[in-house]
Amino acid sequence: AVVSTQSTGVMGASFTNSLATGLGTSIAVLCHEVPHELGDFAVLLNAGMKIKFAVLFNFLSACTCFLGLFVGLAIGEDQAAQRWIFAFTAGMFIYIACADLMPLMGEHSAQSKNKVATVVLQQVAVLVGILIMYILALYEADIETLATSSDHDGH
Repeated sequence: AVVSTQSTGVMGASFTNSLATGLGTSIAVLCHEVPHELGDFAVLLNAGMKIKFAVLFNFLSACTCFLGLFVGLAIGEDQAAQRWIFAFTAGMFIYIACADLMPLMGEHSAQSKNKVATVVLQQVAVLVGILIMYILALYEADIETLATSSDHDGH
C-alpha cells in the first residue's frame, strides 16, 4: 500500500509537464486511491483494529504520498526524469489493474446473482474511465489555454 501511495504522489511531476497532464493523472489517482484506501480501512477493521487506530494507520500510510509528491516536484522539471516518472507511474497502474483489479472483477462477477448485469456494469465503468481520459487528451490544448489565460487576467 505504501509503494502504491508513494507512486501516486509522484503525480506532482505531471503538473510540471502541463495542467491537462496533471488533471488526467489526478483523476486517475483519485479513481484508484479512494476505493483502495476504503478497502485498506475495511481490512484494518476486519482485523479487529479499533476505528480510531484504523483511521490513524490509514492516514499515516496515505501521508507517504507526500514523499512521492516532493520527489516528483523536485525532479519533474527535467524532461528525461519526467519520462521515467511517467513510465514508472503508468507501469504501477497497469500492474495494479492486471494483478489486482481484473481478477477481482472476475471474482465479483462469478459470485454475483446477476452475472451479466455485473459484467456490463464493470465494462461501463472501464469505458467511462477511458472516455474521461480521452476527453482530457482531446481538449488538452483548450485546458492549457484556459489555465494560462486565467493566470494573465490579473487575478
